[in-house]
Amino acid sequence: MFLMKFRQRPGASLRTRLVCRRASSRRGTAIWLVLAATLILPEVHAASESKVLTIEQLRTALRENQFVPRAFIKGDEIRLYFTNAQQSLMFKADWDRARNRVHGFSSHLTELKFDASPPAMPTSQQKWREPKVLAYAEWERFAHLAVGSLAPSEAGHGVYLQYALGDAVVFRNSAGEIKVERFASLPAGIVIDRRLSRAEATPAIASVVETNLHNSYPQESAFLLAPPAAAQRTRLALLDLTERRVVTLMAPLIKDPDGTPQVGARLSGLVSFILVDNAWAILKNPVSSTARLLNFCVQWPASLFGPRLRKKASEIPPLIAAPGMDLLAWEQWLDAHTGTARERGSLRLLMNGERFYPVFEDRLSQASHSIDINVCIFDRDDVAVQIADQLKQRSTTIPVQVIVDHNSSRSSGKAPPTTPMPEGFVSPKSITAYLKANSAVQVRPFLNPFMTSDHSKVYLIDGRYGYIGGMNIGREYRYEWHDMMVEIEGPVVASFQHEFNENWAHAGPFGDCAFAEQVVCGKRPQAAETNRSDFVDLRRIYTKTGSRQIWHAELESIARAQSYVFLENPYLFDNAIIVALVKARLRGVDVRVILPSGNDLTGGEGSNLVTANYLFSHGVRVYLYPGMTHVKAMMVDGWACFGSANFNTLSLRLNQETDLATSDPGFSGRFKQELFELDFEKSSQVKEPVSVTWSDHLADSMLNLF
Repeated sequence: MFLMKFRQRPGASLRTRLVCRRASSRRGTAIWLVLAATLILPEVHAASESKVLTIEQLRTALRENQFVPRAFIKGDEIRLYFTNAQQSLMFKADWDRARNRVHGFSSHLTELKFDASPPAMPTSQQKWREPKVLAYAEWERFAHLAVGSLAPSEAGHGVYLQYALGDAVVFRNSAGEIKVERFASLPAGIVIDRRLSRAEATPAIASVVETNLHNSYPQESAFLLAPPAAAQRTRLALLDLTERRVVTLMAPLIKDPDGTPQVGARLSGLVSFILVDNAWAILKNPVSSTARLLNFCVQWPASLFGPRLRKKASEIPPLIAAPGMDLLAWEQWLDAHTGTARERGSLRLLMNGERFYPVFEDRLSQASHSIDINVCIFDRDDVAVQIADQLKQRSTTIPVQVIVDHNSSRSSGKAPPTTPMPEGFVSPKSITAYLKANSAVQVRPFLNPFMTSDHSKVYLIDGRYGYIGGMNIGREYRYEWHDMMVEIEGPVVASFQHEFNENWAHAGPFGDCAFAEQVVCGKRPQAAETNRSDFVDLRRIYTKTGSRQIWHAELESIARAQSYVFLENPYLFDNAIIVALVKARLRGVDVRVILPSGNDLTGGEGSNLVTANYLFSHGVRVYLYPGMTHVKAMMVDGWACFGSANFNTLSLRLNQETDLATSDPGFSGRFKQELFELDFEKSSQVKEPVSVTWSDHLADSMLNLF
């Protein structure tokens, strides 16, 4: 995906990501809820650089408390000293100041750097603050109090909590005792009352801990967790009550396991892009590659001359009470103007990784006929490898076919996830090679001539179950981000299967010729079920080379809106969509937009803030979701549209994208409630213009091109 070149990677130049990290046991899970962090100091390359201690000696010294940590903070910087009678080791870090503090506390992740020539410890005259270092036992006590405050009072009920390496449920058993269990090991019959992401759990826990800390240490305002003496993994985190922040202090990232130098890796990527994504693509796909070039030459300049943002309205009209647009007439317009037809099928919402992945993995294990996956990013992290292992195992009994976007999967595989992977996990050098090794999995890349990508996420099992939405295969989608998939059944799945068969032929060695043969001679799959009481009218809409069905449908729906327009997406960069939203609001329509409080793209957060200010100035209600929302969805007067397409130039004009839409009132009601109404409640509404800088405006101008 072309946007991947803008993707943030944790490191010296990108110091801050909103994360929380895991503890290594049930008790550690509770501790994490307080700290929102864990740190493996022994992975720091400091010991070898200092030529004083080996890594193993440092590991032993920290475990046996031979070194006593002291920390000093000033502004958004920290200096961390480990000293004993003979030696002193010093680490330092800084982080970006929180611009969108959602629900009270901000959460930060920053990389510690070893200082081989450390300055002397700061003095009180230098305006550095020294956090109080608390023993592990004290933190553990505070943590249990905080966790207990989250548990429902009723036996058999619990709260779902997401953390870096997994998820857990805090619940009361039949005896009323508070328990913490991994989500996968949760006893049967426990009712989950509410779900908290890491971004939501951090302030909830920190607020409880704050009260207890004030009672115990009324003169202190910052605290540092010290490691337990017997711990195999040293954990450090900063809780700053004055600045309202939790800061994870993490070790420098380890290079890729293949040890490829950064320059060499970039050169290899460039060579691959030239020879594979372009030269080989043009050779085997001369017709479609030429079409993509022509489409690029038309659509990219067209995006540069899109509508200009409107000046601030002199008067913002009140909201009108209207019944909404005529959905029957709207569906007839879509029939006539998008070249798409209505098909039958059922829909089941699967919000976030904890709901989608267990269902998906269960369907994979039960598949009896075929597994077909068309995905933009198949990552190389632990979650992706777990899915890959399952696909490899299933390939011994049934056909397993995987199409991955070549450039997107390669680029994402080189970008480490924000949250830490299990200790000892080593990423494979290539997920494609890993899938093929010692298995019958067939993998074909979607090549990327002229920077085009297949951004779709369509998963098919036995030609009976389909999954569509925003989730790729990787750690972000399972544990880190808010996202959505929808399970579909019925005749519409057969249509998706037919399309996959064509895409599979096109991605093969015979390219355009195989695609043409499949289009002319390929048999259309038969639906497993043709009629069922829960089947509703659905519509597949796409962005394809030379076709902008999604863009046209979304713009026209906003123009027709009479009651409300709800939109959620992290990449709202298309000016045509933004202007259409403003025009709708100035007609008296209730327009609401949900953006993430952070962003995985460099400059994405700043661009979103600029857009938020513009929308707010025209009466649009803007909400900042706690953490990263990767949802791609819109509702207009009861018409729901969702899938893989972002609201930007790449998705609406250039990439291959797959969305699904429906006007069914039953599903639309669930969609509105389970996605938008819940996210409005979780998010912080923008009540006044947000402070932005010239760099934010520059980022906005750049990202509007994509």
